[in-house]
Amino acid sequence: MDVENIFEKLYLYYDAVDNKQLADKMGIQPHNLTNWKQRNSINAIKKKCRELGIYQDIFGDINTTFTQHGDQSQQIQTQNNSGDSINNINNPNTLNIDDDILKLIEALNSVASALNKKEELKEELTNLISKLPTL
Repeated sequence: MDVENIFEKLYLYYDAVDNKQLADKMGIQPHNLTNWKQRNSINAIKKKCRELGIYQDIFGDINTTFTQHGDQSQQIQTQNNSGDSINNINNPNTLNIDDDILKLIEALNSVASALNKKEELKEELTNLISKLPTL
């Protein structure tokens, strides 16, 4: 993905028409956007998107790495979803997840979105996973 495509997604996401409007909505100075574009600073954009909790919305990475911490920790390998498994992720009915758990996850996601705290939610869920006994 190149910087132009990323900016297109940001403009669409924020419904912005120019750099000033986009910068205002992202809580940064317009010159930062200009610098990112001129320097092709994709990592800087990714960092800001993580801070804003919109990383998945803009970059849509489907590769996720979780690391367990603690006495009996082991690293969970990078999960790469491809092919039909992506369809399963997008269709909760094909996943083997209890309806009550799904409702709780949807509620967490909704509140995190409303409070612009998606990154914090991801961190907390990752910490929770790290505390689970090894399977």
